[in-house]
Amino acid sequence: MGRMRLLLKSIALSVLLFSLFMIYDNYTLMHKSRHEVLTRIDPIPETLDMIEKERYADAAEYLGFFMQHDYVRDNPKAVELYEALQTKRNSMGYRSEKVLEGVLKGRSDETIGKVSAGVSDLFLWGDLRDLSIEGYHYIRGDAVDKVLVGLSTIGVVVTGMTMFSGGSTAGVKGGVSALKLVRKSGKMPPWMQKYIIRSAKQVKKTGDVKSVKVLFEDIYHVTRASGFNTMMRLLERSPNLKAFRSSIGFAKTFGKESGAVLKVLGDDAPLYYRLLKDKSSKKSFLLATTYGKPGIKRLAKLGEKGFLRSLKPTLKSSRLAKIFSKNIVDMLHRVPVGIYIVTAAVSLIFLV
Repeated sequence: MGRMRLLLKSIALSVLLFSLFMIYDNYTLMHKSRHEVLTRIDPIPETLDMIEKERYADAAEYLGFFMQHDYVRDNPKAVELYEALQTKRNSMGYRSEKVLEGVLKGRSDETIGKVSAGVSDLFLWGDLRDLSIEGYHYIRGDAVDKVLVGLSTIGVVVTGMTMFSGGSTAGVKGGVSALKLVRKSGKMPPWMQKYIIRSAKQVKKTGDVKSVKVLFEDIYHVTRASGFNTMMRLLERSPNLKAFRSSIGFAKTFGKESGAVLKVLGDDAPLYYRLLKDKSSKKSFLLATTYGKPGIKRLAKLGEKGFLRSLKPTLKSSRLAKIFSKNIVDMLHRVPVGIYIVTAAVSLIFLV
């Protein structure tokens, strides 16, 4: 009788251990699979959409960001599309069209068009021209653009200071030029308009640009580093000056990649970066961006090392595969986990 009882307890213990092992094995496989739903962004559909809207510069910037990664760089369709974009943007007809657009409209989505639109603002005659135009509007009783007047006023003062400072205020002048383009593009937020009008009065009164020097130089450097479109988008979407200043660090860090990161992550991209910059490298942040917002969320949740580890191919195989054949393992995993929980509970009762 004692031996039978001992045998039953041994069987119960074996069943308990096996049931617990199967419960754990199922949990491990489920835990592994949770990290495998993350998929990388295919940039081709979005690029084609921008091309259809004739936004070739934006399309090239967006696709160019993803071309840095093997999964896109090794895609023949992506390579062909990127080369076609570059050919289009470098063609004489397209470049001439963009130069003319910059000269006639004072704005453009291409670098060469922006240079054409803004080159006059880098010199005194550009500011005098705008002041003359707005003065003519005033005499005729038409609406006067006080923002352009303010920027031109600051520009005149900066030009005078540059002549005596050996170019130390050139960054401020570049900021004036960039902001004029923003104004002519109709993308300047109301708070910046008020800031310029108020600051222009102070600059005119004191003959000193100290009050705007840091901000205008930052705008100039961000425009050079990340591109005009990125600077304008950050400015347009910022609710106030403090928020815009906070986003400047994001643009300086990511440079020409800033526009694509904004496109992928949206207006919260600078916020994501501020939250993760002390916990993750720039390289890992950009890698997570190729997975979209889910990638950034996983980076925030797991940390840099955990995120990178989660991207490594995971072998979704049971530990039982080392003992049994694949058919037996598959059969054991087809049994609902609830059955193993019940058998574990029953075995435990026998052991008590």
